[in-house]
Amino acid sequence: MTRSNSKILSVASLVVVVLALVILASQRMQESEPVQQIPESLAENLFWDPVQMTSFTLVDFDNQQYGVDQLEDQWTFVFFGYTFCPDICPVTLANLAAMFRKLESASFPMADVRVLFVSVDPERDTQEVLKGYVPYFDPRFLGVSGSKSQLDGFTRQLGALYYVDEDSPEAHYTVSHNSSVFLIDPQARQYARFAAPHDPDQMSDAFIRIVEYYESLQVAKTSWF
Repeated sequence: MTRSNSKILSVASLVVVVLALVILASQRMQESEPVQQIPESLAENLFWDPVQMTSFTLVDFDNQQYGVDQLEDQWTFVFFGYTFCPDICPVTLANLAAMFRKLESASFPMADVRVLFVSVDPERDTQEVLKGYVPYFDPRFLGVSGSKSQLDGFTRQLGALYYVDEDSPEAHYTVSHNSSVFLIDPQARQYARFAAPHDPDQMSDAFIRIVEYYESLQVAKTSWF
């Protein structure tokens, strides 16, 4: 065997050994890393694999830019709608306000919990309109909107759909939109979803369990490392 062939064989052997070590280490990590199953009671709400939100730009009713950074370090309930909505939007916001009161009565810390109302009707829902409408349900609620391209950059990440009915009379057109409430976790990930109808008691109970589950994962993760 020539010196060149011997060198090639040695390199190939080293690569095989390194790959084997990597595979073994990966298997041990998978065996050692704590695994927690989603509680059955939360299976219909939680995403099995939380999805990280990416960059987007909206504007709140105080004319402040609202983006992915504002989602971090808090729990955010996101609901899409419009202020001219005759039924779903006011009912949902009222239920979210009632949920807040339920959480408070359960002594849940509210400093890092927010409701974000995203108007998908920017033509009529100016900042002034949003500021007069959204805090009516609870002064802690925030209203945001943006241009169609800005809204699409946000709604598509959550799989939320909306449609402006252009066949309606110009001043009274309707906007079809999702009725679900989405939950973003403190890492700015899509974490859960609540389908309509939204019962304040059920939502508050589920949210408390979601936070407990989330925190147990963080503790397990810290312990593992």
